[in-house]
Amino acid sequence: MTKIIGILNLTPDSFSDAGKYFDEKNAIKHLHQMLDSNADIIDIGAESTRPNAEILTSEQEFFRLENILPQIIYEITAFNKKQQKQVKTSIDSYHYTTIVKSYEIGIDIVNDVSGLIDEKIIDFIASKNIQTILMHNLAIHANPNLVINQDLNVNDQIIAWAKDKINYLEKFSVKKSQLIFDPGIGFSKNASQSIRIIKNIKKYQVLQLPIMVGHSKKSCLDLLDIPGNRAKKTIEITKYLSSQKVDYVRVHDVYENYQAIHSLVM
Repeated sequence: MTKIIGILNLTPDSFSDAGKYFDEKNAIKHLHQMLDSNADIIDIGAESTRPNAEILTSEQEFFRLENILPQIIYEITAFNKKQQKQVKTSIDSYHYTTIVKSYEIGIDIVNDVSGLIDEKIIDFIASKNIQTILMHNLAIHANPNLVINQDLNVNDQIIAWAKDKINYLEKFSVKKSQLIFDPGIGFSKNASQSIRIIKNIKKYQVLQLPIMVGHSKKSCLDLLDIPGNRAKKTIEITKYLSSQKVDYVRVHDVYENYQAIHSLVM
């Protein structure tokens, strides 16, 4: 069964929620809504990586996290104990210092959208045996001018990159069992390339890793001949990805996407 990763953006400039949860009270309220809606993982981010977003230093990023992150961990721990669940947390960051401090507070998973380019982060996740999302990317912040060569097969290129990266990580003692692979919808791909990834998502099973797809409300969905806005298109793609045995989907609207997945098995 496909698991749900719920997005908790602690940013004032997110492309989807436009800073709605930058306020701590609203963030905690939204956290509980996602928990009550059966999220399996809560992915917490304090820096937007949309095109033209403000680029933060690690100090600026952690300033947004240091007060609320312990509270988030506390709330999830209490929820798990009360409901006898095992909801995990991930930190959406490419800053070494943020990742280390977040792990010390209690984060379970590292979600590094840089594609693990920092050897300090690689050494850290290896030494602590931290589950990590490996995302294909050519630039940390989404850049419409930097994409995979359109004359090449986008899926073959990503798979080749992933195989090379996995071999590289194993040299640093990162175990393959630690990794979840994300092909990086919208990162270093144009809209049509992103759609081709979604349509051919089963190809990524060759990596023999759990697969995560972050398609939620992204602009590439506008290419699809599916009625409704991006939120509704997200739900339909979630259904498709679940039918293709994708392990995780990373979404903004947990309740609606959870219902969509479970409607397939009713």
